Amino acid sequence: MSAQNAHRFSQRPASKFMSTARRTVASPFGMIDKGLLAVAAVGWGLFAYSAVSSGSDEQAVQTEITRLHQEVQVLAAERNKFAQERDQAIQANGDLQHLQGQTAAVRQELQRLETMRERVSEAIDQAHPKLVTLAARSGAGNEGTSVSSAEPAPLSKHQIRSAQEALIDLGHANFEADGVFGPSTSKAVEAFERARGLPVTGKLGTATLQALRTHVASLSQ
Repeated sequence: MSAQNAHRFSQRPASKFMSTARRTVASPFGMIDKGLLAVAAVGWGLFAYSAVSSGSDEQAVQTEITRLHQEVQVLAAERNKFAQERDQAIQANGDLQHLQGQTAAVRQELQRLETMRERVSEAIDQAHPKLVTLAARSGAGNEGTSVSSAEPAPLSKHQIRSAQEALIDLGHANFEADGVFGPSTSKAVEAFERARGLPVTGKLGTATLQALRTHVASLSQ
């Protein structure tokens, strides 16, 4: 067999196989591995054929073997590239599932908070009328307390007589002290309150009685 025929014999099946191997790169990784094994087998077969064929062109066969090795390297590089892309896709899918899980947890927390808000609002609505009633009762009780504290305690006849005598001594009355609180006594009390800068009530309240006692004490000294 001539060197030219040997070269043609080795080139035709090798080229046809490499074309088929390239098409199988996009197929599953198991097919790529099978292609690599087949290419290696063809290369070693060509190498054996070149060793036993008399008159063959060893240089041409060696060149073809080198080219086949390069093709194997290209296929291996493409296989590694596809493996890397597959790993990246798997990782991205895992990250997406983790993010979806976090999103679902956040949605559940928001739903729980919304439920709590509705319960609190309902409790406030139910308690509002009770609070209004309690506030009204408390205000009424405070008003009653202030009114009762503002009203002077009933005075005895002796206390009224002493106040009348003090008013007479201070020149605010010209009647006889009889221990009876009447219109004349009320007018005398008003005159005394105006003179001392007290609120004019015409009644013998706590402040008025204290002022009368103070002035009587100062006059006796």
